Amino acid sequence: MSYGWYRAQFQGATGDYIDLGFNTFGWRIAACVFGTLCIPMMYLLARRMWPNRLFAIAAATLVCFDGMFFIQSRIGMIDIFPIFFILLSYFLFMVHIQSRTFNASMLSLVAMGTVLGIGIAAKWIVLAAWASIVFFLVVRIVVRSLNIDFGPAGWPFVSWRRDGGSGISKALWPTYLAVALIALVVIPVGIYVVSWYPFFARGQFHNLPDLITYQVQSYNYHAHLVATHPYGSPPWSWPFLARPVLYYAEYSGLGTDVFTGQPLISRMSNLGNPWIWWASLPCVAALPYFIIRHRSFLAAMILLGFISQYAPWFPVTRVLFMYHMFGGLIFMVLALAFVLVYLSEKLPRPKRELLVAGFLGMAVFFFGYFYPVWTAVPISQSAYIEGSGTPPWGPKLWLTNCRDLPASQPQIFCWN
Repeated sequence: MSYGWYRAQFQGATGDYIDLGFNTFGWRIAACVFGTLCIPMMYLLARRMWPNRLFAIAAATLVCFDGMFFIQSRIGMIDIFPIFFILLSYFLFMVHIQSRTFNASMLSLVAMGTVLGIGIAAKWIVLAAWASIVFFLVVRIVVRSLNIDFGPAGWPFVSWRRDGGSGISKALWPTYLAVALIALVVIPVGIYVVSWYPFFARGQFHNLPDLITYQVQSYNYHAHLVATHPYGSPPWSWPFLARPVLYYAEYSGLGTDVFTGQPLISRMSNLGNPWIWWASLPCVAALPYFIIRHRSFLAAMILLGFISQYAPWFPVTRVLFMYHMFGGLIFMVLALAFVLVYLSEKLPRPKRELLVAGFLGMAVFFFGYFYPVWTAVPISQSAYIEGSGTPPWGPKLWLTNCRDLPASQPQIFCWN
């Protein structure tokens, strides 16, 4: 829409603004903007979660150089939008629980509910963030009422003690609960209903029951869909990058590789950065240790966020794809940055910075290595698949357990 307005005002184009943006630029620019904003948003969230600049830099850098974040920010899919709103909602959650005045606490609570409502209207996966945040708010009330200590003294996340000095502890609980009900229920539901206004405007919906019926039908469609896809994959395989989705491929008409003399081919898939994804797995597995041994609120928040974004996919019986791991990837990145910086803190300066910089440098290297896979840059086939003529910069496809299977059977550990 804004691009159409720009064309009409400054380029002399005519027609409806929305039509002037109905092109590849119009389809992709919003995703590009929101995907770019995910980087500073991750930095701000990490700084709120743990006031450690190294942790925030590590988390933001990992987002910047991950393949799935990169490619989902460049194509006309909606998945990057809920990811941004999940990041923003958790940031506002941290602002809320760290507020020192009643007004700041209430304002951040309303802002958080508004962002959650927008995110849920974009895609239902934000419901998992809503559930996690509500869970932590309930637990917060319980531990305050019981005057329970959680976390070592001096940790600057949030005081869980009744006498911790937070303005929220001085507020009347009925007032707080009333505002919380408005912020976390009324506002999100209102935003979700309003987001369907175009359906009412063009006569597809006539009343609220029509909207409710449509939601039920949408749920039933996905719950009972029987379909297959050659790039479908089960949820357990996603963290291992077992089956990325091929978004684009061109195998002819691209010219000849000047180095190998082979025809050029072009491919684009949503492969994550293996250095980031595979390194994050033991870090996620280690989070219970930090929760139990160190009573870490940060580790608990990351773990619950990961579980809430990942576990709901397992009961789903319809065909699923690896990009459904996107919500869980947020917390895989946070877990990796958390454990990396925690280990680096054991070292003296400047070794701790060198350790983190070295790890992030490898992430950047792998990003460059797999760059053609994420951008469809034409390269020779031998640079994609290992063989007798593979050049030094290949292969790009490591997992090649690809067999001649019907579409109903997923190809696992196959990057072809």
